[in-house]
Amino acid sequence: MNTKIIAFICIVCFSLGTSFAQTTTSEADSFQFGNPEHFLDGYILNFQYQNGTAIHMEFYNGKAKYEWVSGSAKGRGNADIPYRSLKLGSDMYLVNWHEKGLSDYLTIVFDFDKMLIHSSIIIGYKNKAERPTKTVFLTGFIDHLDRKD
Repeated sequence: MNTKIIAFICIVCFSLGTSFAQTTTSEADSFQFGNPEHFLDGYILNFQYQNGTAIHMEFYNGKAKYEWVSGSAKGRGNADIPYRSLKLGSDMYLVNWHEKGLSDYLTIVFDFDKMLIHSSIIIGYKNKAERPTKTVFLTGFIDHLDRKD
């Protein structure tokens, strides 16, 4: 009987301790779910994928714009695309946006410390004959970066 009471008290104390520990948050992970963050506003960069294609990109006022500067899509781009971002670590950001007019959805990791970019993109998710669905999973390097102050 005594052993059961002691075991019960230990379980209760352990449960209380872990429930209090789970409610503590650090400043690093205190963000608002559902509220878009625009950590890259003021950033201007050029990057090149492993396949030789390259893009000029700018972030401003919660929006992004880009233009292909080499490759088969050279000269094409888009502007005023609302984006969201999340700071993953020191100088590393996860960014996504939805280009509704093109039926494209992009998720990109910018690692400014290592000057790398990692992209996962669904192109033409409506799968029309003139623009069939395809996925892109590429890594590239950032060769030019201007940052906000």
